[in-house]
Amino acid sequence: MRILLTNDDGVEAVGLRCLAEALGARHELLIVAPAHEQSGIGHAFTFKSPLYHRAAGPGDGPLTYAVDGTPADCVKFAVAHLARERPEAVVAGMNIGENSGISSIYSGTVAAAREGALWGIPSFAFSVAGTIERYAADYAVRALEILEWVMGAEGGALVRRRPRTFYNVNFPACAPSECRGVRVTRQSLAFFDDHYRSAGHTERGEGFLLSGEKRNLEAGREYDSRTLGEHYAALTPLGLDATDPDAFAALQAAGPAPFLSA
Repeated sequence: MRILLTNDDGVEAVGLRCLAEALGARHELLIVAPAHEQSGIGHAFTFKSPLYHRAAGPGDGPLTYAVDGTPADCVKFAVAHLARERPEAVVAGMNIGENSGISSIYSGTVAAAREGALWGIPSFAFSVAGTIERYAADYAVRALEILEWVMGAEGGALVRRRPRTFYNVNFPACAPSECRGVRVTRQSLAFFDDHYRSAGHTERGEGFLLSGEKRNLEAGREYDSRTLGEHYAALTPLGLDATDPDAFAALQAAGPAPFLSA
């Protein structure tokens, strides 16, 4: 396959190199990644200033560009301008740190996959829970297996029928030998108990640092955040339509909406 590979940790990140090695052994890669770390940037993109890029890879490796922008920028720019042929898949990662549950809303890694889906390209985000980089290479091989399994599901009919579905894959914070397998999961909606602690005063004012933990995890094993805690990898298919169907039906049934004049 022709695969566009990106991330949010930057073009020099260990996780990106691990995925490039695993995917590049079997597929054709174009690597377009942020020049600098863009963790937690979500789906931000550049449109009021120029987007700069430069060649960044070794001459004997996959064609690689560093983009002075976000993960979403990288996918947009690659598909619309840099790629000689349209990618057959977009892959983002390997992120060091999980992106399960509502973390996926804030994640630059998942946003890159979401952007690929907006273009109608089957797209994948891969992350490893925790901060242990030494597992990234082994899990990158598992990522390749999952990618090929999804792309081949129903003889390839699944991704043809649902080209705007994207897949958020999280590996547990354990050695690959201790990973118990892969579960197809739902996105958890467990809430982050956010709080801020003072980081001191400067001429800019008082600074605060954000921290927090997930609260009220769903009990069911079908949810991604719960699955990771049981040493399973979570494969969560995500969609682009964020419409609330129950509220949509209720408001339609409520009668004519009021017309508010200026």
